[in-house]
Amino acid sequence: MAADRAFAYRRMKILATQETDWISRNPIIHHRLLEWLSTHGADVSVIDYDIDWASKTGPLMQRRQEFAGVHKYFADSRIRLVRPAMIRLAPIARLSWLFGNWRELRAMFHRAKPDVVVAYGISNALVALAASRAAGRPFVYHVMDALHTHAESPPVRIVARLIESLTMRRADRVIVVSQGLARYAAGMGAPADRLTVIPIGVRRIAADPGAGARARAQLGVGEGEVLLLFVGWQYVFSGLRELVADFARRGRDVPWLRLAIVGRGDLYEELQQVRKASGLERQIIMTGQVPVDDVAPLIEAADFGLLPAYRNETMEYLVPTKVVEYMEHGKAVIATRLPGLEVEFASVPGIVYIERPGDTIDRVRGVAQTVDPAAIRAVARRLGETCREAIQRRDDWETVTAKFATLLRDEAGKKRLG
Repeated sequence: MAADRAFAYRRMKILATQETDWISRNPIIHHRLLEWLSTHGADVSVIDYDIDWASKTGPLMQRRQEFAGVHKYFADSRIRLVRPAMIRLAPIARLSWLFGNWRELRAMFHRAKPDVVVAYGISNALVALAASRAAGRPFVYHVMDALHTHAESPPVRIVARLIESLTMRRADRVIVVSQGLARYAAGMGAPADRLTVIPIGVRRIAADPGAGARARAQLGVGEGEVLLLFVGWQYVFSGLRELVADFARRGRDVPWLRLAIVGRGDLYEELQQVRKASGLERQIIMTGQVPVDDVAPLIEAADFGLLPAYRNETMEYLVPTKVVEYMEHGKAVIATRLPGLEVEFASVPGIVYIERPGDTIDRVRGVAQTVDPAAIRAVARRLGETCREAIQRRDDWETVTAKFATLLRDEAGKKRLG
């Protein structure tokens, strides 16, 4: 098996495209997959977009940038990251970047001759599809989200949906990361014979109470307190606005309940303001962005992992990576009742569902039919073990990466370079 996996990785040239920032945004599934492949002999190049350019200072004409050895998970990653030139002017920034994508793709097909193209996103995924067709190379659409639903403007959302659907229908292969997203992709027109589910991989993690105790001490959380933890990007629809507002209203009624929010995002400054105005700076902890290696001890420290998101188009089909990470660490999960989550983890007792973010505090109080923190923590541990048992029955990251690499190699083999 190990030899087969090594063969799947070796000498494969992969070109990936995305329309967000590979460096600054939170690490997710494709970071791990592509970095791992790059450390096992694959030649991996990524084209990305400086999505937060408007909040940074810089010249009107941003030159092409290239970064070597970019990594989030593996220090020996050999990812080569290319950021095409663009004009930093709001009306034409993305269009100029898309033109830069086309130029970059043409140059890469001429110079590096990738075996396969893997796309993430919408706008430059279509550009990458067109360039792949022109070069006679296979195009794989790796879908981890209901992408068009992130568009705020209804007209833009309609156009985005049309582009995303066209890309799925024309791709040589569509890979999705959950059964819920398989339903989504099928509804968007992905042909059944070209649709493959490769789920999120799992790490076999033993409990580490020492790391958890040290992290609790660093956060200032006592053994007699219950710790809720949210990890990830703070989207407007994350439910954190409502959860923090509920803490501001009645947090003093549950002084033994603490909330830690790890990461940054759209709501970061707003949440900080509510936290300070309510005087709950001790009860609500906001760590900001932390290194990937520092997240695991924080999860170990928690009693419950949180996903209090809205049930909207974006979240309908998802199995967020954070839920898998909570389960890997043997943590009970409090989550909005999302169809994609229920399909993926049917009948796991450790996933405790809520209907809306504001139900979180009452749900914690109700799991043990008592407000005794020690009893609540004991129930959380028992529920968490059911999560650990359920998640460890799934494929690990090495197996998932091997499947991903083999699929890419198979697609490349169908269209040999001339």
